[in-house]
Amino acid sequence: MKRAASALALAACAHAAPAGPAAAVRAEVDRADAAEQARRHDLAREHYQRAIALAHDADSIGFARHEYAETLVTWGELPEARAQLEIAVAAQPGDASAWHDLGLLRHHAGDDPGAIAALARAEQLAPRDVRPRTALAALYWQRGDKASAAREYRGMLALELPDRLRAKVEWALAELAKP
Repeated sequence: MKRAASALALAACAHAAPAGPAAAVRAEVDRADAAEQARRHDLAREHYQRAIALAHDADSIGFARHEYAETLVTWGELPEARAQLEIAVAAQPGDASAWHDLGLLRHHAGDDPGAIAALARAEQLAPRDVRPRTALAALYWQRGDKASAAREYRGMLALELPDRLRAKVEWALAELAKP
């Protein structure tokens, strides 16, 4: 009876595990990466677009769109990168990295409320990742919301930080405490 229950539990867990992107999608992204390294941007774009066309499940859609968005940023095509990330997070709402990147692009586009929402989602999904907290703290500070910036920096102090980063966070908190 125990073995049957264990087998059933394992089968249920195996079913719940994310499959990852389809092999064909991953292969096209790999080809795009190779073309990009060879500075063949036109060919890289073709491979990314093929990967997107082949992506029919959430994991593949999120993966292909996020990878393409990262490259679009390096090409300076920020509005298109943002559009790709919007689709990526819709397909994979649990991808903290995509939410973080989307937050940065929303801020760059002047959509600070959207940036804050995306970065807060990234922070919620990856509470031990310092990147969303850093971006949120800087954004809040820039907007004059010292209390929210300080809250983010204090949250960072609860994480394992390299000494140099910890010193910068402590400096920021001291600056924010000044009248």
